[in-house]
Amino acid sequence: MTLYRDPDRGDGAIDRNRPSSFALISETRTVTLPPGEVTVRFEGVASGIVPQSAILFGTDPRERNRDAALLSQKGLVDAFTGQSVILRRTDPATGRTVEEPATIRSASDRLVVTTPRGTEAVYCSGLNQTLIYPQAPATLSAKPVLSMLTKDQPGGRVTITLAYIATGFDWDATYVGTLAPDGKTLELLGWMTMASGDDTSFVEATTAAVAGRINRSAATRDDSGSRIKAEASSLYKQAQCWPMGNTSSGLNPPPPPPPPPPPAAPMMMEMAAGNIVVTARRREEKAAVVAEAEGLGDLKLYRIPVPVTVAARSQKQVAFLVKDAVRGETVYRTVMDERPSPIDKLFRFRNRKDNGLGDPLPAGKAVLYQEGEYGRGLIGEASTPDKAMNEEVELAFARANDVTIETQEPASAKAPYVLTIRNANPFAVTFEAEFHNLGHTYRGLPGRLIAKPGKRVWRTTIPPNDTARLSYRVDRPRDN
Repeated sequence: MTLYRDPDRGDGAIDRNRPSSFALISETRTVTLPPGEVTVRFEGVASGIVPQSAILFGTDPRERNRDAALLSQKGLVDAFTGQSVILRRTDPATGRTVEEPATIRSASDRLVVTTPRGTEAVYCSGLNQTLIYPQAPATLSAKPVLSMLTKDQPGGRVTITLAYIATGFDWDATYVGTLAPDGKTLELLGWMTMASGDDTSFVEATTAAVAGRINRSAATRDDSGSRIKAEASSLYKQAQCWPMGNTSSGLNPPPPPPPPPPPAAPMMMEMAAGNIVVTARRREEKAAVVAEAEGLGDLKLYRIPVPVTVAARSQKQVAFLVKDAVRGETVYRTVMDERPSPIDKLFRFRNRKDNGLGDPLPAGKAVLYQEGEYGRGLIGEASTPDKAMNEEVELAFARANDVTIETQEPASAKAPYVLTIRNANPFAVTFEAEFHNLGHTYRGLPGRLIAKPGKRVWRTTIPPNDTARLSYRVDRPRDN
């Protein structure tokens, strides 16, 4: 299995019920074929299979068919329409369970049957009712099936491989970083979360995920598998029964009971002299299996080195990045649009091997912690787009409250703005002001600015418990 990330999802989370991307699935089987044209049935393919994407290797295919008749309640009703079944229900007079013969007459709008008592709609009495079928029709399959008709071939024992695209999959990258107390190194652990919304489990599969954006044709966006599943479960049990409701309809239900109290945390607590002392041991995060990165054209493929089971309607996490010390710096930054924006706190590094990384970073969210006097604590969350090697990476994880900025408005049109930046930390900090090219012209900026794509950056170091000042003038474009 090779899973692809949905690029249109952006920073949003994976939809657990309906993952919005796809996977490339291939399976190899050794079979004995008789000579001539042979129909090979592949049972247990993904229910979200895109049939027109299927390719068969090992023998030449002539025709392919997606067998859409699934074993379901609606499939059974459709197969037995006009035939005899057993209706099991609760007798309203005695309360006993009784069985009687019935004939299915219609299931287009309501499930209607004929019994010795007359014609009635099933599931409308308010009591337990169900249908018992004499057998499972041969036309219905309990698993999704794709059949391939081969060309005329000599027969014998051959190894064939079926490859196809299936919708209903997705994957995401999540990073867990621990910032050193001095803010100059980051311990980084990357997790690959694979999501399956399919009804088929793939046991002990060789699994990989592809990072980056690929061109995808409209043909591979076929969602007929999901439509087939929806149609198979579309036997209405409660609609269009008459009379609708009862004497309690419309009344508000009683409120649910309050949730039980949370269980006590697994740590030792000691009460002494009116103080509570809490002690705990940090659990070291060690990844037993780490996905290996490979080149795939302009993309990056992360292959899990051991077979794993991608279960139906589930999620699985595997580590793909483990770095002990990524060297960078903590920066306080404001973005200028005449006036400064609130100050963001970010960790910036260059994605190079000499900085402790040097691996592509797939797009995803990051959760950052920092080591302190009392252990590791959460300091913020960030996100990053896809980053290649040698690119600059910025993880903006928090709004600063230890570095503040004050703006002095100009007294006249030719007077400058004056910014006062205060550092309340007992250590020096790096501060940057970004001036974007948004139509304003900034003049009178002190010193030499750093040129970056689409912007210029004023950068300074503010000593501990000290201030810095920045003055500038703004020339606004004149209206024509």
